[in-house]
Amino acid sequence: MVKTKCLYDPIEQSDGDRILVTRYWPRGVSKERLSITDWLRNLAPSKELLKDWKKHTITWQEYTVRYRKEMRDQQAAIKDSADRARNGTITLLCFEQEDEPYCHRHLHKELVEKAQ
Repeated sequence: MVKTKCLYDPIEQSDGDRILVTRYWPRGVSKERLSITDWLRNLAPSKELLKDWKKHTITWQEYTVRYRKEMRDQQAAIKDSADRARNGTITLLCFEQEDEPYCHRHLHKELVEKAQ
């Protein structure tokens, strides 16, 4: 099972393996506080893609296309996540609030679920 969550949300036993999928470490947050299993920076959008999104120079549709294109080089990591999800629960963590629809972790969840 694949879940998504904001990294600031409370830790729950049902989270399973907590995987941080951000390019940057959250300021002022310790490893102990996050209680993560892994930090997979390579599954986050590139610096360039993040910059374009934050400056509002691209649409969500273009962001989605570019993120998926970047993830083509990450098939081994996606497969590893899919294997973990098949055998238990993984929770993908990012900065954005869970109800924020414009976050790469939701796109990554789709990629993992397709690879299962």
